[in-house]
Amino acid sequence: MNVELVAFGVMSIAVGVGLLSGVRYLYPRLDLTEGSLASVRLLTALIVGVLFLLGVGLIAVGILI
Repeated sequence: MNVELVAFGVMSIAVGVGLLSGVRYLYPRLDLTEGSLASVRLLTALIVGVLFLLGVGLIAVGILI
C-alpha cells in the first residue's frame, strides 16, 4: 500500500467537492446569460469529474501497490 498515492487521491476528491460547494455560492452572483452560465456549469462539471476520477484512480493504484 502506497500511502502517498492514497493521500493524493483523497486530496483530489476533497478539492473536487470543495470546488462544487464553492461554485454553488458563486453561480448566482455571476451576471451571465443563460447560455454562458450553462457553459460555465459544464466546464465546472468536467473539472470536478476529472478530479474525482483521478482521485479514485490514485486511491485504487495506491491500495493495489
